[in-house]
Amino acid sequence: MRQFAQTALLAWLLATASAAQADTLLTDVTLVDIETGTLARGQSVLIREGVIAEVEAVIAPSDGVAVIDGSGGYLIPGLWDSHVHVFSSATEPDTAFPLYLINGVTGIRDMGALWPISAQQELQARIEAGEVLGPRLILSGAWVDASPGSWPGMFLADTPVEARAVVERIASEGWAAVKAYSMLDEATYLALAEAADAAGLPLVGHIPERVALATAIDVGQDGMEHFGRVAMACATGEDRMLEDLRHVMADGGDQAAIFAVMTGQNRIILDTWDRDLCDTLLARLTASGMHVSPTLVVADFYTGNWPAADAPRMRMIPAEVREAWGRPDFRLEAMTDEVRALATDSIALDRRTFLMAHEAGVPILASTDASFANPYLFHGFSLLDELDLYVEIGLTPREALHTATVAPPRFFGLTDQDGTITPGRRADLVLLDANPLESLGTLRRPRAVIAGGVVLDRAALDALEATLLAEGE
Repeated sequence: MRQFAQTALLAWLLATASAAQADTLLTDVTLVDIETGTLARGQSVLIREGVIAEVEAVIAPSDGVAVIDGSGGYLIPGLWDSHVHVFSSATEPDTAFPLYLINGVTGIRDMGALWPISAQQELQARIEAGEVLGPRLILSGAWVDASPGSWPGMFLADTPVEARAVVERIASEGWAAVKAYSMLDEATYLALAEAADAAGLPLVGHIPERVALATAIDVGQDGMEHFGRVAMACATGEDRMLEDLRHVMADGGDQAAIFAVMTGQNRIILDTWDRDLCDTLLARLTASGMHVSPTLVVADFYTGNWPAADAPRMRMIPAEVREAWGRPDFRLEAMTDEVRALATDSIALDRRTFLMAHEAGVPILASTDASFANPYLFHGFSLLDELDLYVEIGLTPREALHTATVAPPRFFGLTDQDGTITPGRRADLVLLDANPLESLGTLRRPRAVIAGGVVLDRAALDALEATLLAEGE
């Protein structure tokens, strides 16, 4: 697997922004406190060597400091996408990184890759050192599944003994977390959770298909990917659905047989979803502190809500990727007529349950599953789509922004980021023309994006877009 080779444009941008990375003074900006929803107008922010050094109403510029007049613009912490796959091909970061930056996404958590961990860590270190311009990387892609594995490059464990051995390897290789995947049996999953805890690593990922959400809560799983299992746990038929899967998988059922059982679950969930049960479940989920990465935007792929071929986001994707996205997909082929007929109702129930989860206090991490391997889920763009969905469902713009600015770095345990604009914090910031607490529409065209102290003004962001469009032809 080829290691990342930075594009000529990104290299040029990094070279021309090197002075800004060292010392930059933003004047007359309106600081947006996402946690409290308050605004502080007429502020100045001094960035020194990639870190916020001072925040005051007036800061006198010193020699060698680049001064940028914010003209009252609104400054927010950079956005995070907490579930992506940026290493699913050899050259994916070449496109993904500028896509994230032009959309104000300055941090991503990768959840499963084809690159070796050593290559991922090398790129991560180069970003931290300012040698590569891109979003900050959290490497949580040590996914563990039962044989033969749902995707290439997985760790495999079919017994508790193998699960413990896999966690030892994951810890020794320096991953940020252990990621459980769908086909693990319950005994192996329980051993994985115990071993992850002993190794001091968070357990994140899927709730395996044969494991109840309540069991994952009991063992202390730290983070859950995707939202469908929450709605399933709000159904009185959850036990029956789990037993059906245990039965077919214990009998050595092939993929078609397993998918047949899984595709029948939508009707059971719709028929047996119970509000009182859901309230009880969500209270337990909130008390556990388990963070949920919903990836609600994934539903667009299954419903055919795809952008037109000439949409700018499509034209920024490499031609060979667009071609692959146009071929038959095994996930769509597994959908039955019944699943398609129920899709609107199933999505509506997921969104109703999501709003209940938010209102119950379940911590949410904005996330998309963006990857070249996942058709029509776009690096950067899809994160803004996800946030818009949250607002459409019933969150305020501030609450939606919290899931992408404050919650992620705190969940990841970052010591230099917590979703605030204060001295000592990493200078990952976005300057906007309008107040994002009133409308998230302003996120679609930021005035400037600051990544690790490197300032990309609107002209630089436009240049990135133009180059991606040219490369995609």
